[in-house]
Amino acid sequence: MAQKNLGGVHTSPQCEVLSRSGEPIEGLYAAGEVSGMAGGRINGRAALEGTMFGPCLYSGRIAGRAPASRAQ
Repeated sequence: MAQKNLGGVHTSPQCEVLSRSGEPIEGLYAAGEVSGMAGGRINGRAALEGTMFGPCLYSGRIAGRAPASRAQ
């Protein structure tokens, strides 16, 4: 049986890393498996090996766009 840890930090749907109190940490974003895929909303409990590549790219796009939009 393979076991997997889905996520290491809690994130908002905008991939902002959340503090223990649930507040976004300013300027800190996470993407891919460490973030649970955009707040844990993409694959959920149905995550399998081979199904992570697309969500990793997608959450990376979200995590990159959020601070880029604030910089403009």
